[in-house]
Amino acid sequence: MLLMLKRSEKVNINRGLWCGVAGRIEKGMTPEETAFKEIVEETDLQKNQIELIGSVPPILIDVDAHNEAVVYPFLFRTDSPIIKLDWEHTEHKWVKLSMIESLETVPRFNDIIKALMPFMENQFV
Repeated sequence: MLLMLKRSEKVNINRGLWCGVAGRIEKGMTPEETAFKEIVEETDLQKNQIELIGSVPPILIDVDAHNEAVVYPFLFRTDSPIIKLDWEHTEHKWVKLSMIESLETVPRFNDIIKALMPFMENQFV
């Protein structure tokens, strides 16, 4: 199962859309360090509850007509289904991959999932 988060109306972009955990890379942090930090902040899972399974090269995404973002896709796993959301999201779902297409997701989310697919095949497909 894959954790999907619905973005709140309080965030700057992609309000009301479904996504995975995401965040900006702060100065002095690596993409991987940022991924762990954002998981802790957005889900209340602790670092010892999550395991990095894999990552793929960054993907460039058009945020809007004037802005682009570089996304560093990672796949993590956890044995803990209990999620405590922060203010950035209003709800969460654990979904099968086949259910993602029925959700209104952030731009290029399906491309990110496809890129991470080789790591998912042995996890939960």
